[in-house]
Amino acid sequence: MKLKKKVLLSAEMMSLLVVLTGCMQYDENKNPTGFIYDYLVVPTGKLIVMLAEMLNGNYGLAIIAITIIVRLAIMPLNFSQIKKTMVQQEKMKYIKPELEDIQFRQKNAQTPEEKAAVSQEMMALYKDNNISMTGGVGCLPILIQMPIFTAMYQAVNLTPEISASTFLGINLGVSSPLLAILAGVAYVIQGYVSTIGMPQETKSQMKSMMLMNPIMILMFSWSSPAGLALYWLAGGIFAAAQTALQNHMIKPKIQKLVEEEMKDRPVKKNVKMAKPASSSAPAQAVKTLSATNQQTDGKKGRNAGKQSKS
Repeated sequence: MKLKKKVLLSAEMMSLLVVLTGCMQYDENKNPTGFIYDYLVVPTGKLIVMLAEMLNGNYGLAIIAITIIVRLAIMPLNFSQIKKTMVQQEKMKYIKPELEDIQFRQKNAQTPEEKAAVSQEMMALYKDNNISMTGGVGCLPILIQMPIFTAMYQAVNLTPEISASTFLGINLGVSSPLLAILAGVAYVIQGYVSTIGMPQETKSQMKSMMLMNPIMILMFSWSSPAGLALYWLAGGIFAAAQTALQNHMIKPKIQKLVEEEMKDRPVKKNVKMAKPASSSAPAQAVKTLSATNQQTDGKKGRNAGKQSKS
């Protein structure tokens, strides 16, 4: 499951890179054209210019304003996704003993039939408790934002007013290592906030995932115009604040709901659970030692009999 999440996230980020850099069409005079340019890039560029005019010509604030608008628009979807994920995580705490039993027997299964039977048992455990095998993870929020990333990336490059503007002394039309690093740090903070209150075991499992997203953001921001890095920086700060709000307001309610749902569930105890090798080995050693002692005692008895006859 953990590997599947990593592959999913990597595929999403690679798709984003392809969309950002390879979707634009150009005519024979090397002028941008096509559906993406006409219906995404041009409207986004005009919106940024309009907002900048309302903000005394500050294009940086205009990009931040667009970030907030986009984040507010997809917030209901994000809240729904996070709620599902939290429910899955809370339920996993209740089935952990049974799951560890199944995983142990799956690891020690000898035949294909045994492995298939244990796999079926694991699927039944998830199904009976209404838990998704993927942990409730979905990619829809990222997929929705991909066209926005594309529009922002190309608008900053192709709109003269934006590419020639500055924000806090930073040229928005060229890459900015400072903004790239800050964007990466913002998503590191967001990842840390998302793990607050999680068991230590879960935190350890998520450690690599927490680092992967900020690293990808840092890489893209480093080679992208500063205007796009500013968009990601503002988005990371917004996401961290949103995650903190979810942990404070939503998580306690979900914990109570899951507790009520899971308290009366039937617990399946598997009586065929194999004993660990560490515990069975000493028992086998005791049996072997006992047999050896019996043989030794028998030999001693026979020898003693011979000596007495003589």
